[in-house]
Amino acid sequence: MSKAEFQKLHDEMKALKNAAKHDEFAKRFAAKDSVFIGPFHEPHKAEEALALAKSGKVDALVKADIESTVDEVVQIGDVVIDRSSLVVKLPGGDKNGWNLTVWVKEDGQWKIRNTCTTFKLPLPA
Repeated sequence: MSKAEFQKLHDEMKALKNAAKHDEFAKRFAAKDSVFIGPFHEPHKAEEALALAKSGKVDALVKADIESTVDEVVQIGDVVIDRSSLVVKLPGGDKNGWNLTVWVKEDGQWKIRNTCTTFKLPLPA
């Protein structure tokens, strides 16, 4: 799999997020027993991440324009790991971050098994 092919998957995910099609996002991209790890919540299985997205607690992120650029794709057997850079456009300013995603083939499609997102923060004094 190429960077371009996985960039297309990231672009498809962005389109579903922007359209608030959270259920469709989970159905299309979450593998069985997937886990989503982020800086603003405990690790969540897909159902929990879906509930969080719908809860209103993370509306700033749900409504934000997020640019994801795939930087690297490595395939190891039936698993693909992609590393991407993020720019999250928030009302208080842009936040830069990174994402590491483990993809597996399920039902003939690449789906997320695990994903972890982090953001650049200033060093503590």
